[in-house]
Amino acid sequence: MQKIAKYFSWFVILLYFVLGVYILVSSRFQYLSKDLKVIFAAFLFLYGGFRIARLWSKSREQNEE
Repeated sequence: MQKIAKYFSWFVILLYFVLGVYILVSSRFQYLSKDLKVIFAAFLFLYGGFRIARLWSKSREQNEE
């Protein structure tokens, strides 16, 4: 069960990064200003990075036990 949760966590992290890129390059969000799109994308990238760091530290703790 833990393997499934780990793979799901990686999938969600990947989804954050893909959504950030999509917001930046998609023409679907033309009504948003360029600055606002960059802010949303940066937030998604930073949160994805935070999730990677948290997953990595949790993985290291489990390996040490």
